[in-house]
Amino acid sequence: MGHRERPVLLAAVEANHYTLSIAIKGEFNMNVYTEEIRCDTVAIRLDVRSEEEVPFILEDMTFLNYRLGGAENKIGSGLPKADIIWNKDESKKTITYKDSIVTLGGEWFEGEIQRILVSFIAGRLFANGRYLFHSSAVNYRGKNILFLGGEGNRGKSMSQIETCKRGATILSTETTVLDFNGNYIMGSQKVYLRKRAKGTERIDKPNQDEGVAKFFDKDPDYALYKGEANIDIVMMPDMDGNYATVSGMMSDYEKQYQTFHCLCDYFGMHILLAPGFPMPMFDTEELRQKRADFINNFTKTRPYVYVRCAKPENLIDELEKHL
Repeated sequence: MGHRERPVLLAAVEANHYTLSIAIKGEFNMNVYTEEIRCDTVAIRLDVRSEEEVPFILEDMTFLNYRLGGAENKIGSGLPKADIIWNKDESKKTITYKDSIVTLGGEWFEGEIQRILVSFIAGRLFANGRYLFHSSAVNYRGKNILFLGGEGNRGKSMSQIETCKRGATILSTETTVLDFNGNYIMGSQKVYLRKRAKGTERIDKPNQDEGVAKFFDKDPDYALYKGEANIDIVMMPDMDGNYATVSGMMSDYEKQYQTFHCLCDYFGMHILLAPGFPMPMFDTEELRQKRADFINNFTKTRPYVYVRCAKPENLIDELEKHL
């Protein structure tokens, strides 16, 4: 939408859809549909402007919960202004990020919107002292263990499944959120991502059941850890089915390098939202320094174990030597 005079409100909120009908100088009628997304200490408002009624913006929260560790949405919002504005009726697909507001134009798939939300909300969480790790985490033999994702999918899920087979309880499965002191705040708790919204499809990601079937006769029982937790030890698995077993303690630089990479994953700078549309740059120098300070503090007092091997049991056999 180009610059226009202040719109005049014509109708109140409808009880069922929370839709505002507005007219601008009599040119056209427009519905504004609002949803609020909350994740721990962060709440954002998403407005869709469209002549046609929009029944929902986010139909399925599976992907957001998997990537953010816990999120919920509701119709309507008490926030004074929108953080994301979607002008759905525009003929051209566009995205801009200016003055802390994302503005979209044209048609966007729900999965594309969710990817934007993950990076946008992650930035707000980092600013609020919440640190998101691409990782899984368990409580095992009295220790809270974080399996670091690092630069790729190298076995964090297999490590988690193998420890559960040996009696571990789950803190998180894909994303672990910690505070500055390493206390567990929340985490994703679905072992498998069964559903991807359009715009998040990945043909290169094999069905997760295939990996389990390759290394395990069946899934173990999964139980969630109850209570407060602080991370005691970090393990970086590196498993591909062929490696000879090698393990050792990571140096200070390695620990910080891999952890920084792990946290930066949430800004999605390597993600193409749609053909020709990269992820907006939500990261800032201030947030980068904030993460570096956290990592410096977090890694000082926690051992990091690196294990390269062929099978999940090798991973945990090596880990147990350091518990």
